[in-house]
Amino acid sequence: MTQRSLLQRARASLARDRDLSLGQKFEKGLANGAALVRAPFFLRACDRVGARARTRGKPVVENLGTIEIGDDFQLNCAFAPVRLFAGPGATLRIGDEVNVNFGADIAAEDAITIGSRVSFGPYVVVADHDREEPGGAPEPVTIGDDVWLAARVRVSKGVTIGEGTVVTAGSVVTASLPAGVVAGGAPARVLRPRRPTDTPPAEPAPDVEAPPNPDVRGLIVADFTATELAVAIEKTDDLGPRVAAEIAPFDQVVQTLLALASPTPAHDFAFVWTRPERAIPAFAQLLAGDAVTHDALLAEVDAFAERVLAVKGARFTFVAAWALPPGARGLGMLDMKSGGASRALAAMNLRLAERLDASPTTFVLDPTRWLAAGEFDPRLWYLGKVGFSREVFAAAAADLRAAIRGVRGHARKLLVLDLDDTMWGGIVGDLGWQNLKLGGHDMVGEALVDFQREVLALSKRGVALAVVSKNEETVALEAIRSHPEMIVRDTDLVGWRINWRDKAQNIADLVQSLNLGLQSVVFIDDNPIERARVREALPEVFVPEWPEDKTRYVSAFRALGCFDVPSLSAEDAARTRMYVEEKKREELRAQVGSLDEWLLGLGTKVQFARLAASNLPRTAQLLNKTNQMNLRTRRLSETELMEWASAPSRELWAVSVSDKLGAAGLTGILGLEWDGARCVVTDYVLSCRVMGRRVEETLVWFATERAKARGATRLEAHYVATPKNKPCLGFFAGLAELAREGDVFTWDATKPFPQPRGIEVVVEAAP
Repeated sequence: MTQRSLLQRARASLARDRDLSLGQKFEKGLANGAALVRAPFFLRACDRVGARARTRGKPVVENLGTIEIGDDFQLNCAFAPVRLFAGPGATLRIGDEVNVNFGADIAAEDAITIGSRVSFGPYVVVADHDREEPGGAPEPVTIGDDVWLAARVRVSKGVTIGEGTVVTAGSVVTASLPAGVVAGGAPARVLRPRRPTDTPPAEPAPDVEAPPNPDVRGLIVADFTATELAVAIEKTDDLGPRVAAEIAPFDQVVQTLLALASPTPAHDFAFVWTRPERAIPAFAQLLAGDAVTHDALLAEVDAFAERVLAVKGARFTFVAAWALPPGARGLGMLDMKSGGASRALAAMNLRLAERLDASPTTFVLDPTRWLAAGEFDPRLWYLGKVGFSREVFAAAAADLRAAIRGVRGHARKLLVLDLDDTMWGGIVGDLGWQNLKLGGHDMVGEALVDFQREVLALSKRGVALAVVSKNEETVALEAIRSHPEMIVRDTDLVGWRINWRDKAQNIADLVQSLNLGLQSVVFIDDNPIERARVREALPEVFVPEWPEDKTRYVSAFRALGCFDVPSLSAEDAARTRMYVEEKKREELRAQVGSLDEWLLGLGTKVQFARLAASNLPRTAQLLNKTNQMNLRTRRLSETELMEWASAPSRELWAVSVSDKLGAAGLTGILGLEWDGARCVVTDYVLSCRVMGRRVEETLVWFATERAKARGATRLEAHYVATPKNKPCLGFFAGLAELAREGDVFTWDATKPFPQPRGIEVVVEAAP
């Protein structure tokens, strides 16, 4: 041991002891002394034990060969014994300053060499032979100096782990690892280089490297080894966000959920994934062949759901529904009858979903697709309690990332489609619409009809559909309107650009006409050159790779994961109709001479209603997904928004807009907070669909009216800049009635603010 390392250890020991009482220091001294005295006795079966060995608790030492241990060896057997084994003729050599935690098992039938300053976490297993295949030839294992093996790591025969490498919790090391890296997974692979600033992992160790500057921080709660899941979640992609995933202690689901009941959110999300036989003991009894009543099963599901609903330490909670253990057949052909495991599991999942419906921030995810992505490997389960394959974890991570985007308001709102060889097979200008491949007794035609069905179903969830195609407009529209097997018709589209211009320019023009941002758009085209052009010109538009095989269009479309939303409102279902009505308004505007005439002719009505349970989901959705006309761009869950608005000094108004051409629905939010004589506009949010119709000025007028009603003399609006909300700044800066001090806009609330002409205001539930 070097003088520097001795000094570092002494300083660390002094720092730990500084806050101990005299009695505690005395007890610690006795314990250390006892550990020193016991170690030679407990390790007496070894051939050599260096100076200052310590043991806490009694290890199991079986020496039929040679076991040699260096100086400053420490064993912790407080919770479970450590086992050191050397078979006949085998050697187990351990260097200096090695620390082995409880439950570890180091077994040599040939040769295991462990360097100095190696740290073993709880339940680490190192074996130079295959325990599952007795009689197989052993192969030596070498672990270099300064290696850290976190909890539940398994090291297989023939492996060399290079100096200074860290292996994350629950990993299964089946192949050699180089020096100076962080590795993890099942099987383990290199995750990144080890940095000088890395510190020894606590138990349980942090399993993966968090991405730089994560947008979202989450906690994975599982009753199996979830290292691969964390790795998959933290992979960045074109859609984002950057996620940092922490893993809760292994198989400590109930304890972790109880800890998450703390009222202060420490995580943006928690993801709970359990095995039904572990989470619900009555289901384990059922699998074992015991008789279990339906009520007993559901009572345990209710108890589990209550623990999930009590979570306050995460803003959002995602729960994986339960699935049967891999390969389980239960009662076979009787398994969906009363007493069968499949039937019981269906009832359990339904009950879980019904109970968790009570929380607007808790969502149940269906694992069926995930499990279809890969096979269960029993070897990995018995080696490291790895519940699923890497492919299953990747599929689960993709769905979880889609859900995170949804609750953050980052779902895409507009799907733009090409026509030729995308919506139908063939070139309509060459073949004529009668000869296109669409439907009929044709593999490609049938696949494209199914693809169009998927697209149309998406539009009923609130995603607008549009077309951008290089074609003659009259020819293409005739095909859309006339082909008998066409599913998506022109009445389902909010707009189109069918011409011979650059597709990127067409998309930009179309998006601008709809008052949307490019970050809301997905573009699908079969042509890789067109895809590359749009990606380069419009990087905010999501352009997925698209398969050449048209029979794979449906599966590729279902895998996009960019349209998930936390709730569906009436406004979402009617979005296409609203865009059609907006097109009629623009046509009317072109027919009249002035803006005032146009606005007066619309007969616009703006309705203000206090935040309530009935309008909460849509209000929270609007708050979290609106970017352009958004004063501060606050993001709050439904629960957080209701809690905020319930304070006596605050008001939050949901704003709905309609006119003679139709209803735009709930499209605005006005939040106000009083501080003495000041009234502060905390939220000023307006959907792009109603911008430019004097609704903006009506919200400011209403804010001044509410300020005066509660005795305020000064109205303030604090603008917080984001990359997207410059239109909001432009609007406030353009109001001559407001004074501006930097990014703060003020109004003397004792003076009347002009109410826009032609706007009918209706106020509901005013105090």
